[in-house]
Amino acid sequence: AGVCPVDLFQEMMRLMKISGERNRTNRIVSRSGVTLIELLMAVAILGVIAIVITMTLNVGVESWRTGTALADESHHADAVMEQIVMALRSAYYPETKEPTYDYGFTFEDGGESPKAEDRISWVKVGNSLIGEDVPWAGAAHRVELFMKTDDSDEGPGLYVKAWQLVGQAEDFDPEEDVTPLLLSDQVVSFDCRIKDPDYADISGEPYEWIDEWTTSNRIPTHVLISIAVKPQKEGEDPMEYTRCVEIPMAKMSWDPVQTDSSSTNRTTRAGSNITGEDDDGSNRRNSRRNNRLNTDKSGTQSGSSFK
Repeated sequence: AGVCPVDLFQEMMRLMKISGERNRTNRIVSRSGVTLIELLMAVAILGVIAIVITMTLNVGVESWRTGTALADESHHADAVMEQIVMALRSAYYPETKEPTYDYGFTFEDGGESPKAEDRISWVKVGNSLIGEDVPWAGAAHRVELFMKTDDSDEGPGLYVKAWQLVGQAEDFDPEEDVTPLLLSDQVVSFDCRIKDPDYADISGEPYEWIDEWTTSNRIPTHVLISIAVKPQKEGEDPMEYTRCVEIPMAKMSWDPVQTDSSSTNRTTRAGSNITGEDDDGSNRRNSRRNNRLNTDKSGTQSGSSFK
């Protein structure tokens, strides 16, 4: 039997159609692959993204560490400053007729901040700077605050000495007999400035601060305390903290209480003359009353010596 030309033509068209579909499928499969250049570009982009993320995290962690260190430094400086402020505010001065050097404030200038090494000393009561375990903390005792440099045996830092005023041996020497106590090894500078007692206070005007104190038998009304703390990184400037402290007992050293009984008697007699009471009975009554008043005053004063 012969082949029909129509059927042969249809079969050829069918085969061509199948071949075209296969070629199209092969082209699609070949296009779905990744070239070497595309792969390198993808790796480079991922590397840049990873570096940016890592740098961002490092900056955040470093900022957190710096903030934590600054907070710890600030808390430490505040604790040291608070001890100094409390000790100055608890300064003690007895009720006397005349200013006394035994209870006065002393000062030695040791330069300017941030490398100041000043030395101050005063009499106080209470456990600030010395601790609660000291048995004579409630009695009047003298404290001395000073800096030590790297050359000292105990190491650099802010130190304090304290000793009671009574009950000491005749050959007692604070320089030799009192062991200094380290208050802080982070403090690298201690500066004290004193309100000028000769400068008249004017409302709204700042105080005049001086770096000398010659009236060692009195207490300054205000002091300006500055401490500098070690920097976090080598080569940086130390952080400085400053407080202005008002000393309540300073007025007692500048205006001593007059305890002379004769002045009281003279005042009483003068008052009796004005009222016309010059008889002996009135004088005797006034004398007995003044003696009782003087006795009460003496008892009050002796009791207030160690508040």
